[in-house]
Amino acid sequence: MAEKKTVKVGDRVKLVSMDDTWTDLKPGDKGTVYKTNEGQGLIWVDWDNGEQLALLSGVDKFKIIKK
Repeated sequence: MAEKKTVKVGDRVKLVSMDDTWTDLKPGDKGTVYKTNEGQGLIWVDWDNGEQLALLSGVDKFKIIKK
């Protein structure tokens, strides 16, 4: 999974799985990384469905995809 790679601002990501029950995101949803916080393990994503929600590195599963 992408957690082992360096995720950069501007990268496109595809959600594989997430434990957050407060979101409408589902596996296969895509978005663009707009901010990272390595110290907290947060990868902030502007999702194509309009949500802005962070991925938790090492918890949420995602893939980096081509633009």
